[in-house]
Amino acid sequence: MLPENALLYGTGLSFLSPSQIKAVTHHTGPCEVIAGPGSGKTAVITSRTAHLISTHHVDPSNILTITFTRSAALEMAARAGRLMGDRASFVTYGTFHSVFLNILRHTYRFTSDNIITYSTQIGLLREISEALKIELSDRNRTLSGLLCEISRVKCSPSINTDLKGGGFESAFIDSASFSELFKRYKKRMSDLRLIDFDDMMLLSLELFKNRPETLERWQERFIFIQVDEFQDLDKVQYELLKLLSGKYKNLFAVGDDDQSIYGFRGADPSIMMNFSEDYPGAEMLYLSENFRSDPEIVSAAGKVIAQNSLRLKKNVVPGLEREEGDGEKAVDIREFKDRDLETEALKEIYDKACKDPKEASGNMAILLRTNELLSYFAEKLSMLGIPFKCRDRINNIYDNFIAEDILDYLSVAGGDMRRSLFYKIMNRPYRGISRNAVSGEMVSESEILKFHRGDLKTTAEIRRLFMNLKMLSKMKPYAAVHYILYGMGYERYLKSLSSKKKQEDGEFIRTALEIRECAKPFRSAVSWMEAIEDYRGELERINRREDKKEENTGLCLMTMHASKGLEFDEVFLFDVNERIIPYHKACLPEEREEERRLFYTAMTRAKKRLHLWYIRDNTGKKMERSAFLDVLCKDQDEDPEN
Repeated sequence: MLPENALLYGTGLSFLSPSQIKAVTHHTGPCEVIAGPGSGKTAVITSRTAHLISTHHVDPSNILTITFTRSAALEMAARAGRLMGDRASFVTYGTFHSVFLNILRHTYRFTSDNIITYSTQIGLLREISEALKIELSDRNRTLSGLLCEISRVKCSPSINTDLKGGGFESAFIDSASFSELFKRYKKRMSDLRLIDFDDMMLLSLELFKNRPETLERWQERFIFIQVDEFQDLDKVQYELLKLLSGKYKNLFAVGDDDQSIYGFRGADPSIMMNFSEDYPGAEMLYLSENFRSDPEIVSAAGKVIAQNSLRLKKNVVPGLEREEGDGEKAVDIREFKDRDLETEALKEIYDKACKDPKEASGNMAILLRTNELLSYFAEKLSMLGIPFKCRDRINNIYDNFIAEDILDYLSVAGGDMRRSLFYKIMNRPYRGISRNAVSGEMVSESEILKFHRGDLKTTAEIRRLFMNLKMLSKMKPYAAVHYILYGMGYERYLKSLSSKKKQEDGEFIRTALEIRECAKPFRSAVSWMEAIEDYRGELERINRREDKKEENTGLCLMTMHASKGLEFDEVFLFDVNERIIPYHKACLPEEREEERRLFYTAMTRAKKRLHLWYIRDNTGKKMERSAFLDVLCKDQDEDPEN
């Protein structure tokens, strides 16, 4: 760690490792720095900035440092201020979007008012889908997915943006509907004179290509360009950087191809691997020491990522020695029968840490592969009484249409016979019951049977439904959900809906089984519903981030993607199973390699202890240990303690 104002007094470099010094003292010309986890890349960038100003007398206003998050930009600016004092304020620190919005502001007079918000984007898509009569199941998730697909189409040179002839295969709706939705979305944005983050990049690229005098003006402004998280660039962003650095070639790119985890946003690790081809003679430097993690964690993570073939060859080594007297293994690989035992083991460790003031119970994190798991474990932690914070917005599993259907079934079975409630479930699955069968506000079996008299098939279905509702009223929630699925045909309904909505086969069923698991601890539908309301309130508080000022305290729950750039004393990776890590949709070799990079990134968030846990059973389905663990387990005889 560099002391404040170290470079002002000429002592800064003595606090850096030899490889860091080599990077910090790079002056002109292109340079790619391969910076492994915990290698001090932020310190290198800020120290190099100070070195350029103090040693080479570079005008601070000619230095541009681009990061991917506003918080990273603010942190770098703060560090630079401590190193250089007032001179740091003239250096430009910003995200891609803030930097290029500023460029567009000078040319097109765009302001922040022209940037569309996420909620407005979702609102536009909802309006357009309703106008096109596109039926959307699990609406919020589908609209968010469509927004990602629109972004991919806009930023991918390989996709014909007019989408004629199909052009793009949506995972949510048919190609013709997506094409029309895409076209109307772009027109509405134009009519409202709004731009999104993709438009900022595309408009800037068009500006630089069509107005060379404008490009040259910005090239003269930003003579030295530094880029953090270089592995996260997409092709449009890289093209912009090449143009902006084209005159002086002073591009200093820092990143780690092994931590390229945003392929779904267009990030392309091949940009890093091809850097020397785009910039012949570029200096290649390696920051190979991990100053964050225990040596055992560094070794385990290295064995995992070495299984990837598409990567720059490197050898990350520990920069720290193991603390004396710490006999506990730094890497804990364990098998559990199910998630209940997994979370019980977590509670044991958490409770022990809370009792020991030397333990950092407030510096633990649970990292999960998906938002769905985030929702599941958020409820589990609430039930166990473990306080937690979350960087992601947690989607409430009970807001899912499947949960709503199941709870409506239980409410009707419990005696709530309102027509509006009954109509939601009467034809899920289809039973042929007419919406005209009930004249008043309350439902009665006799009235519905009378309306359908003469229709033997439908009346048989009605009698069976009401008989099943009586049976449900006597069941505990877990058994009731199971019976709704397999005794009342709701599973068949979900499979049919899955095929109709182009959802992956089994995805709806997995959600239903997760909901069934949530019901397991409760003895009555009433107690379950009361707990759901309590959980909903807790989730609203967490999502509002009322305790944001204390974000660094307490157990952190987040997705693996959200953990990028963070570090914790103790990290738990739950459900390290095939079809979860790696994700079940990752079938191609390059997709599995990105999944392994994500796993590696999550592993290297841990400083002192890393727990890699997997389960044998999930909602009655046999689970397999992730193949990513094979390289760590092949020499150890597994003997589960549970």
